[in-house]
Amino acid sequence: MKYPFLLLIAALPLSVDCHAELRPQTATDSSEIQAMLDKQQTEIIDLKDRIHQQETSSKDYNPLAISGFFDVTAHTTDNSDHPFDLGSLELDIEFDSAENFSVSSALVWDGDAAEVAVAVLDYHSYDQNVPARGQIFDEPGYHIQFGRFDIPFGIDYELFAAADRPNITAPLTTEHIQNGGFGGDGIRIYGNWSNIDYALYWTNSLFEDTGNSIGTRVGIFPGRDPFRVHKKDSDRNFVIGLSYINDYDADDNIRNKVSGLDITWRFSIAEITYEKMQIDNPEQIVRPEDLSLAGPANESGSNISLLLDFDPVSFYIGYGEWDPEFSAEIAPDDDTSSYTVSKLKRYTISGRYIIDDNLQIKLEYFSHRDTSTQSPSFEDERLTFQMVASF
Repeated sequence: MKYPFLLLIAALPLSVDCHAELRPQTATDSSEIQAMLDKQQTEIIDLKDRIHQQETSSKDYNPLAISGFFDVTAHTTDNSDHPFDLGSLELDIEFDSAENFSVSSALVWDGDAAEVAVAVLDYHSYDQNVPARGQIFDEPGYHIQFGRFDIPFGIDYELFAAADRPNITAPLTTEHIQNGGFGGDGIRIYGNWSNIDYALYWTNSLFEDTGNSIGTRVGIFPGRDPFRVHKKDSDRNFVIGLSYINDYDADDNIRNKVSGLDITWRFSIAEITYEKMQIDNPEQIVRPEDLSLAGPANESGSNISLLLDFDPVSFYIGYGEWDPEFSAEIAPDDDTSSYTVSKLKRYTISGRYIIDDNLQIKLEYFSHRDTSTQSPSFEDERLTFQMVASF
């Protein structure tokens, strides 16, 4: 028994020495690992700088990108006297010569006049530069933009361009609640963080010539993996969006409160979207002809659609509503007269065939079944053929 006991006594100093050496060794390993990570991070930054320098110095690199589209429609005549229309001609220009700065613009001619629809100076992180219009959240990054831009409110802001829209006619929520589509001059910040996309903006008033508007949109992606770079086709299968705008007059009094909820669900070849919007306005609408009260200037709208994409052919089915609390609107070209309005319901069905990257054709039919209004631009129903050419 004494020999094992003596061996145990002899081993104790060795054990103490081993533990004494282990503790400082662990601290040393941690500092070495941190140093390696810092070195790798520095190498990654240097590599990105070299790649960018190679791209900008390459003979094939061109910091100026020009693209665009135009559309031509043929439709059944209702309140117009001609069956053909040249729609919008849009020219998109992007200049990206710096690593984190770029300039983008969209020039639009609609047959009557030309205007600058978008013109922004963009600061972006992570070397990601995205178009100033359309699906601005599809790439990761953080953006600060100054200039003129589309307002990310609801869903339809992604589809203002005819080349992006799967059907032809914008939904009632865009036509009436957003007056054809929100856009303003100012500053906006947008990006993504974990399972959230966000946008904040401050612009000139979205409704009147005076005042300003402040708003936001937050998109929530329950199924997104926050540790992986997201793409639309992989992580945007289910999206819940919340939008809100405060519109102020020249005296900083709230003139309009606009709220919105949107839901997008993508599964295989199907995409279902839903939008709900509401405008609250403290004003009352008065008919200018007889000074009679037409009701509070509040209105709401909703739109639901189903898109079946069999690439290159897709089919669209939509239903929308517009529900004003007022019974009359002031004529846009004559503020001394008004016309009667009421709740509208629109049914839409359309098909699209994408021939190639530069050409697509669409056929659409819509009907305001059992509803009508005295608006001079209102059509009970319409059948429309459209060709969109991109370049």
